[in-house]
Amino acid sequence: PMRYIKHCIVFLVLIFFVSHAEAQHVYRFSISEAIMYAMENNYDVIYSEKSVEAAKQRVRETTAIGLPQIDGSLDYKDNIARPTSLIPGEFFGKPGEDIEIQFGTKYSMNAGLFASQLLFSGKYIVGLKTAKIFLEKTNIDFFKNKVAVRQQVANAYYNVLSTQEALWVLDTTLRVTRKLAEETRSTYEVGFAEDIDVDQLELLVADLEASRIYFDNQLNITHAFLKFYLGLTEQDSIILTDSLNGLIQEMNQSTLTAEPFDYRQNVDYASLAKQKEVNYMQVKLEKTEYLPTLMANINVQTNAQRNSWDFFDSKGRWYASSVFGVSLQLPIWSSGQRKAKVEQAKIVFDQINIRERQLITSLNLQYQTARNEYLNAYAVYKNKEKARKVAEKIFMKTSVKFGEGMASSLDILNTQTQYLNAERDYINAAAGLLKAGEDLKMLLTKSITP
Repeated sequence: PMRYIKHCIVFLVLIFFVSHAEAQHVYRFSISEAIMYAMENNYDVIYSEKSVEAAKQRVRETTAIGLPQIDGSLDYKDNIARPTSLIPGEFFGKPGEDIEIQFGTKYSMNAGLFASQLLFSGKYIVGLKTAKIFLEKTNIDFFKNKVAVRQQVANAYYNVLSTQEALWVLDTTLRVTRKLAEETRSTYEVGFAEDIDVDQLELLVADLEASRIYFDNQLNITHAFLKFYLGLTEQDSIILTDSLNGLIQEMNQSTLTAEPFDYRQNVDYASLAKQKEVNYMQVKLEKTEYLPTLMANINVQTNAQRNSWDFFDSKGRWYASSVFGVSLQLPIWSSGQRKAKVEQAKIVFDQINIRERQLITSLNLQYQTARNEYLNAYAVYKNKEKARKVAEKIFMKTSVKFGEGMASSLDILNTQTQYLNAERDYINAAAGLLKAGEDLKMLLTKSITP
């Protein structure tokens, strides 16, 4: 029994690890690959795609209103207790008596078809065109969401890279500082160094280890955000194949800053322009309430009445009837209701005209701001890149001098702090440059033509 239990436990453990391994996936992404993956799997992208599908169905629904409509009906009745009427006996040669009579049959069945066709409706014509314009706007909004997701993924990618870079700097510095601390302790033990030097270096090691724990947690957080934007699960793992330096080298600064900005090609403006068309059609739609509606219809029915349930007997009689008609609805007087609806639609249209002027001014301002911020970020990056190299050179030289007894622990502390600050500033400047570039690229992205 014990051996059987052990085998079961081993089997269950193996199943757990196999299923856990199958649930995990490891993905390797360059930034372009990450963006392409997000375009298919991001939650917002999938949601927006469903909105496009819904808008297509709305066009089909509106189109179908102007096509023939056919409905069938089947009505069956079982007169369980037929009503009784009293008829004066004079009609039957029995004066002074009331004769009880039940009209109708025990069973009855009626089958019919009703078909209608819209011949003219201003509301239908305008409504169909409005639905098509709304579909175009939905396609633009879908593209707009993809542009926003592209920026989210790129910025999340940069956050992971900058955190990885910070961890690499900390690991490198920690390795050098630990080595110096060990060498100083050995020197102290033979009487050639002071205990304060040992304590100072061990304090530096402790501070670096604490910083590393913090950045290690930050790396987990940045990974989690990137996986979220990619539409991955928490169990999935990602490996980034690009680097901050490589991405900056690929960025063409002159092309990015020289490209002219035209607000009419901006995706936000394109979306608003389509919404303006929708609102204009809404005004026309309300005006169609003044127009008549013309419809044609035909109603074909057949019915049978039986005292015994034999509706499908070939000898039984069915009585057919058919009616063709044309109906014309003429709006005459609504006590000002239709006029009020038209005026409301006009006010909404005027409001979007105001929004349009506001957006044009805002987009031009955003472009000037984004372009200047990108140029500033580039200048800061070049400055911090140079400062980083100098600080690294000073720190390494001071470390060598300390090992040779030509520098104090205070010198190590100062130069290490200077180096770490320079590295931090460089990483922030690199990430800031890439993000500023994304802001500028987002504004310069040209909208689609639906």
